[in-house]
Amino acid sequence: MKRRIMVMVFLVCLTMQAFSFSIMPNVSNDQPFDSELELSKMDFSKPLAQNQSDWIQDCTISLVTIGPGDPLYAWFGHSALVVSQPNGQKVMYDYGIFDTSQKHFYLNFARGRMLYSVFASGADWRIEDAIAENRDVYWTDLNLSDEAKFTTVRFLQNNTKEGNNTYLYHFYRDNCATRLRDIINAATQNQFRTWAESQDAGGTYRSLADRSISHNKATQLFLDFLQGHTVDKPVDRYDEMFLPDSLYHSVLDFSYADGTPLSQNTSVLNDTAGLNIRFVPSPKNVSDDGYFALAGVGLGLLSLILLRRGKRKLWALLNGTVLLILSVLGTLLLGMMTLSNMDMTWFNENIVFINPLLFYACFKSFGLAISKKKGAEPVLKTYRIFSILIVLLVIAKGLFPALCIQDNLNIILLLTPFYLVGFVKDGFSKPLQLRKEP
Repeated sequence: MKRRIMVMVFLVCLTMQAFSFSIMPNVSNDQPFDSELELSKMDFSKPLAQNQSDWIQDCTISLVTIGPGDPLYAWFGHSALVVSQPNGQKVMYDYGIFDTSQKHFYLNFARGRMLYSVFASGADWRIEDAIAENRDVYWTDLNLSDEAKFTTVRFLQNNTKEGNNTYLYHFYRDNCATRLRDIINAATQNQFRTWAESQDAGGTYRSLADRSISHNKATQLFLDFLQGHTVDKPVDRYDEMFLPDSLYHSVLDFSYADGTPLSQNTSVLNDTAGLNIRFVPSPKNVSDDGYFALAGVGLGLLSLILLRRGKRKLWALLNGTVLLILSVLGTLLLGMMTLSNMDMTWFNENIVFINPLLFYACFKSFGLAISKKKGAEPVLKTYRIFSILIVLLVIAKGLFPALCIQDNLNIILLLTPFYLVGFVKDGFSKPLQLRKEP
């Protein structure tokens, strides 16, 4: 009876995997401050009173773009708007503020419920800080009408008020760069968006983000693993502006319908090119499939050699460690797919061959290192099952390319050689030899 129950549970899990199962959370539009909605309520062409016109003519709104920094969250760069006022004061409006001391900060991050804030601060010292960190800093004055500038300043001042200054962060759709993009679009009477949406970005959310993280293979692999097919659809230049550098170059490239450029008086405040301080994001999409394929072959060969040479303890420890890592990752992924509002993890194909069921093989593998009476067949059998699952997934991707669009070839290439060891004969289980009578 117990065996039947276990088989039924196993089959249910396999069925769940076959569809990269997810339970969509009850996601409501509970954005604390919906930037696009509030911008749509404002008239960026409303005529100004004389005193308003006199004041705004001496104001300048500028886009400040900061290059990558050393912490992971700074690898993608940063964007902010600066309002230079007639009295000489320069105020920076920064939408990239988060507080790790918030209650349940890391839990909320995993659940896709992380709150960011916008704050107004002195621009000069913020720029000096970025330069002191040896980061690139670019300054671009925006060519906006007086009416658009005045309304933009009003919006920024209202947005930084207590109660209005927090928003629900989304890495691709709502971050420090996309908030500025939406403001610039409203200030240009939607011309900026119309222009950008007519152009292909030349990649997907995943491939565009990988340009900034491919220098660290472990981080790239981990983030690629967690993200499902929702980040693998082609995007246009408007969507691409989740990256500060893309926003910067789009502002440089855009011109109004009458041919007037949006950018003016562009200057470089700090340039680290050629100093080899840190990585430089790739200007093109990065393909590391060959790298991960070689790593997978190496891991598979090591496991095979240890198995064939009868190195029981070494083989068991190697496989147990790898399986433990995969089991934990699979559990994390399953939790984020079913319990998180982080939609980029939903319906993730990787759950098919990296999931909590691997804990079974993990325990069996470590048990093999302790007991010399046990064989490797339970572990190898699990590998055979997961090899077949990978083959079925690859076939499905070939038959239904429009449905199975997830770009996870690097992970498939990494793990397939490791699982294929399951088709090798168990070298640890030896039949008992009957002692012959003299």
